[in-house]
Amino acid sequence: MLRHEIGTHYFRAVNNLQQPWNSWPGRKKHELKPNNPTEEGLASIHSVLFRKDPFLWRAALLYYTVYQASQMSFCELFKDIGKFVQDPNTRWDYCVRAKRGWTDTSQPGCFSKDQVYLDGILQILRFRDSIDFHLLTALGKVSYEDVDRLKELAVTENMRVPHFLHDHSRYMEHLEKIMEVNELTDAELKALM
Repeated sequence: MLRHEIGTHYFRAVNNLQQPWNSWPGRKKHELKPNNPTEEGLASIHSVLFRKDPFLWRAALLYYTVYQASQMSFCELFKDIGKFVQDPNTRWDYCVRAKRGWTDTSQPGCFSKDQVYLDGILQILRFRDSIDFHLLTALGKVSYEDVDRLKELAVTENMRVPHFLHDHSRYMEHLEKIMEVNELTDAELKALM
């Protein structure tokens, strides 16, 4: 949780304050892409980074739950995700999360933001060899797709970067382990994107 909230969101937010794109007019001027799914994908990766078995089950379950919620009522969804989540309280939380803001939960429909976690994870893993993760954090709330274009415009003095990004080769080893544990291949990621 700390690597997700502090190591990703906080550091990127603090660094963003120093950048010329730290406001909506600045983002428009520099034609920035949305910072999600990069932001949540990066944070989700950091949540599992040092785990013995860094499974991406939560992001996958959120994605699946939202997709199913778009096709099912609350009750149908609650039953459906029972094949993955036995605890009824946890299952309830996933269903409420997917149906939040939906006025008639007896109808198919969902709040789809939760798909951004898995989307972001897969994009980052797909392009991991070409992403400068240190710079991505230093530039603030930007998409990995904007990094090369923005690096010459960025204020990089006194940027804050979490300790786990200081050793690039170790960080990349952890990303490879995430790929391996989740049985993801570069060929599959290329086919998806």
